[in-house]
Amino acid sequence: EKYIDQCMESVVAQTFPDFEILLINDGSSDGSPGKCMEWDRKDARVIVFDRPNGGVASARNFGIDMARGEYLAFVDPDDWLDVTYLEKLRRAAKKADADYAECDLWRYDNRTGTQIHRSCGSRMGLAYTLREHMKYGPTATYKAISRRRLWTGNGVRMPDCSFESPAVYSLMLALSNRIVNVNEPLYFYRRFRENSLIENGFAGQDGVPDPVLGLEAMDFLTGEFRRTGLYETYADTLEGIVKYRLSDILAMQFHRKPQDEFRALVRNYRAFLGKTFPEGHNEPYITWGGYNLDRILTHMDWLHDPYGRFNFSSIISLAGAPASRFTVTHKNRYRRMMMEREFRQTFPEILRELRPGYLFMDFIEERFDVLALGDAYLTVSDALEEAVFRDAETGEETDAAGLLAQGRVITRGTEACTLLWQAAFRRFTETVRQAVPGIRFVIVENYLSPYVGDLERLETHPNLGQIQLWNGILMGCYNYARTYLTDAVVVSPSRDTLYYTDSRYEYGAVPQHLNEIENQYIAERIERALCPTD
Repeated sequence: EKYIDQCMESVVAQTFPDFEILLINDGSSDGSPGKCMEWDRKDARVIVFDRPNGGVASARNFGIDMARGEYLAFVDPDDWLDVTYLEKLRRAAKKADADYAECDLWRYDNRTGTQIHRSCGSRMGLAYTLREHMKYGPTATYKAISRRRLWTGNGVRMPDCSFESPAVYSLMLALSNRIVNVNEPLYFYRRFRENSLIENGFAGQDGVPDPVLGLEAMDFLTGEFRRTGLYETYADTLEGIVKYRLSDILAMQFHRKPQDEFRALVRNYRAFLGKTFPEGHNEPYITWGGYNLDRILTHMDWLHDPYGRFNFSSIISLAGAPASRFTVTHKNRYRRMMMEREFRQTFPEILRELRPGYLFMDFIEERFDVLALGDAYLTVSDALEEAVFRDAETGEETDAAGLLAQGRVITRGTEACTLLWQAAFRRFTETVRQAVPGIRFVIVENYLSPYVGDLERLETHPNLGQIQLWNGILMGCYNYARTYLTDAVVVSPSRDTLYYTDSRYEYGAVPQHLNEIENQYIAERIERALCPTD
């Protein structure tokens, strides 16, 4: 009810006017039906359907059945459109005789009002191949128009389950005669809305968690490829698609679900993947390093469990006692969880619980200074600088500056810090080997990129001097690690032509984030190193 008027105002104002508007009220319990009828009276193109609640998929399938136009466009009622949305997508589809036309979108933060441009059909302006599009393209059925006969002629229906759009998105692309992209953000997607499915962890109306969240959708997707006769053609791509989608769900739910619910979800995912792709990599692993290492690994055809991630922590932080005196709060829930892991030193515990086959590492976080706080060591990361800390003994709260004032900062690049890191690294590796005999260490020699740009132009990062200083420190860490861990798999991508930061990266062009084309290349190199016969 709160958002329908904004949505509908953008719909009726479209510069292409010749279309019908089907408002499907799916058993709303608020004032939405009245709003729908108001729009029915305002605009002759509006047709209202009032139905008992059947879920998103049921409502959209009903809309497909009722529609009469050549093309279909889906709009969520809490989102809105650029007024040229239909005109530009229809023009592109007609010109290319395409079954499917897609645009970029704006991701609108409902809490802050900020907007982030999300490209849907390309990276750094380079269009996806069909198989890349099937795997990496945002799966929502909005931000696109598709020929109605693409659905009706192939008998495609959205399944009655969570993530109904990922259940059909890759299939629709594979079935299309042609796909065309309008590289403009014409759809406004509202994020972080209160009481949304994502924010509520996709629990049902009774509040009961869904322990198979996304599995029905992925099972449906693979079944639809078989039904339409496309499975054999895309069999080598489907495993990557399914694991990428399930990993995306885990990333969304990691900081929203209680730990026991989340771990149950991961167990169910692994059981499903073991049955569906028995020859694939379905074992757990640990990631220790920067966020960009997480991005690299998501390109591999593995299940990526964020429970096994350790970001914003230096290896030195394992050298001392837990900082149990303090609790951490942070505006970013993921960063808070990562910092809590460092403060409580949960790494050995999670290592013993997961018993991973692999430990993937880079040393990007080793550029940060270290705070000696009593017997504890804390990483002075950008996450720590944004956090608030509560002293359990006094009840007082302090910011990063107040916390730093209570301890002793050990500066990176000094001999004292280097010796401390080397000793901590030796203990770190022994802890890992004792907990999981036979584990494989994989070191990805990532550095901060001195360049930022795109496929046409590169510029030197304005903070070049600091980047070079930090990279010198990281090089020393990598050299020591290679000497000490002689059996580790080492991947060294920093001399790659594409080893630079994307100037249009949606979260900002920072030197520790590489572009996604390069991240995919690095992932392929890791897989070749680990599985040379695959």
